[in-house]
Amino acid sequence: MDAPVLEKALIAYARAFPLRKGKLRVIDRLWRAAAGGRGTTRLADLRYGGLKMPCDLTEMLQRQFYFFGTYFLEEKILNCWTKAAKEAEVIFDVGANFGIYSLAALASQPNAVVHAFEATPEIAGRLRQIAHLNSLDNLLIHEVAVASQSGQAILRRYRGDSGTNEGMNYICADTGEPGAERVQTICLDEFCRECRIAHIDLLKLDVQGNEDSVLRGAEGLVRLGQVGTIFMELNWAAPGAGCPATASVGLLAESGYRFASPADCDNWRDAGDWLVGLSDVVARRLEAT
Repeated sequence: MDAPVLEKALIAYARAFPLRKGKLRVIDRLWRAAAGGRGTTRLADLRYGGLKMPCDLTEMLQRQFYFFGTYFLEEKILNCWTKAAKEAEVIFDVGANFGIYSLAALASQPNAVVHAFEATPEIAGRLRQIAHLNSLDNLLIHEVAVASQSGQAILRRYRGDSGTNEGMNYICADTGEPGAERVQTICLDEFCRECRIAHIDLLKLDVQGNEDSVLRGAEGLVRLGQVGTIFMELNWAAPGAGCPATASVGLLAESGYRFASPADCDNWRDAGDWLVGLSDVVARRLEAT
């Protein structure tokens, strides 16, 4: 069934209207009226190579995928990511969630092999359905968490302070808590040895504050220069606390990486105070700049 007029108008507004300010508020206020009595399940036409994604409009992220054709709040980061993906052969999407970064990478470089890591079982299952829907045989989904070592961890389910963000689940150490939901963990050094992967061209880390743990599990790869470009969320902690962002930046800087803001991803700089406060960063080996 074709979308009604108001729903089509909202899609056109979201994708074509030049002013970004206030767009998301408009969509969030009007989508229910636009959907009418047609339910809340839709098939999104993404901006990436005509790829498709089933979406539930009641969910914040999926609503953005449907109306905007992308993750609106991270559109600048995705633009930088797709540019980097053009030259990549092996891509790792750690904390893949619904796979928008995996799909954008494959639209940019269809010959790449993308390994998507997602610990939440139903989200990983949905990502497998998306890969099948789009006939993406080179999108390999691994239903595991990535950490500093292989084993098990506790999966904590969290939907943000407002309860509307379905993409914020995270893992913590397994302390033997009865009845806790447990997931398998792997470390990237071991995974790459077992899979005979010599080099990761492009790596995305979005694991809700566990980025430094992922990097410690990939320290052999990182220090030997076997990871090219890294897109990473930065989680800054209060002074005096263990800070995942500080630890992550420190390891990469020691290993010869320089840094750029996703909004200016060709301006490579040494680590410094300018990074503090950034929520996301791109890192690249010094010799690759």
